[in-house]
Amino acid sequence: MIVKFGIPILAAAALGFGAATTVILKPEDQLTTAPNPPATTTLGSETVAGLGEFQSPGEPIAVGSSLPGIVKSVHVVAGDSVRRGDPLFAIDDRELQAELELKRQMLTAAEARLERLKAGTRPEDLAPARARVDAARVAVERAQDLLVRGESLGTQGAMSREELRGRSFAHRLAQAELLEAQATLARLEAGTWAPDIVVAERERDQARADVSKTETDIERLIVRAPADATVLRIEVREGEYVQAGDSMRPPVVLARTGGLEVRVQVDEEDASRVTPGAPAEGFVRGRDRRRIELEFMRVEPRVVPKTSITGSTTERVDTRVLFVVYRVVGSPERVYAGQKLDVFIKAGAK
Repeated sequence: MIVKFGIPILAAAALGFGAATTVILKPEDQLTTAPNPPATTTLGSETVAGLGEFQSPGEPIAVGSSLPGIVKSVHVVAGDSVRRGDPLFAIDDRELQAELELKRQMLTAAEARLERLKAGTRPEDLAPARARVDAARVAVERAQDLLVRGESLGTQGAMSREELRGRSFAHRLAQAELLEAQATLARLEAGTWAPDIVVAERERDQARADVSKTETDIERLIVRAPADATVLRIEVREGEYVQAGDSMRPPVVLARTGGLEVRVQVDEEDASRVTPGAPAEGFVRGRDRRRIELEFMRVEPRVVPKTSITGSTTERVDTRVLFVVYRVVGSPERVYAGQKLDVFIKAGAK
């Protein structure tokens, strides 16, 4: 009896309880405000949307070193403002300093040689030269006297032919030594030869050029700011080795001083709808959906593969884009280079 009527009664009660619970606990639709609502343009429905990025005037300046070496000192930190020519970092220059000292000594020696040549013959060198001429002249006279007497004795048969020839050779040798002494004296009296001075001047100029080159290399070890700018990033520390011309990891990245610009990526399918000079507005991404007023600057007339990936699930990595550059009107606060924003451009005819 209990089995026959009790089980259906319990089943009916459970069904009723379940139905009542479902009705009572039914969820209700409620509207909530989105924490990060999408941007809404004020330019109307005919607009072209693009992804923009704040950037410094022009392009970021990747400053590298023209010479490799160990970093000796770093003079700036991120956020510093620098003027054109201010030092950013310096590379160890001890080897070049030693080389410079050596080349300066070589320059000093070259200048001394030139001055010695320009000074000409020392007066103290002339007296010995004249004395050697006089001695050579006396030697010639003595040899000539011996030769004359020998010839006289030879005719009488009192001197051998061999001895007479020896006196003749001695006389000729004395004459040659006299000519040599006279030529040496004439050269000393004439002073320095002009071509010797020219050669010495060229050697001095070469030594000066070597010094100047080493000084230039030392100056190149101090990397300086190429323009008035703000330091965006420092990728080098004291003691690190810096490669020359490392474009993959530049030691310092600068941003030119001036108002911010916005570089907008427009999909190639909408490129024909972008009219140069068209008005545009941007909205900073994030919770702060501030409107940024933009002023047209230029269109870069080339469609290129997109390189800035946003991470959207619907984004195609093979997308090609046209870049349009706008100037930010005014000076909005708390916006930084590299920050993204949604940009709407007033579209032309389809």
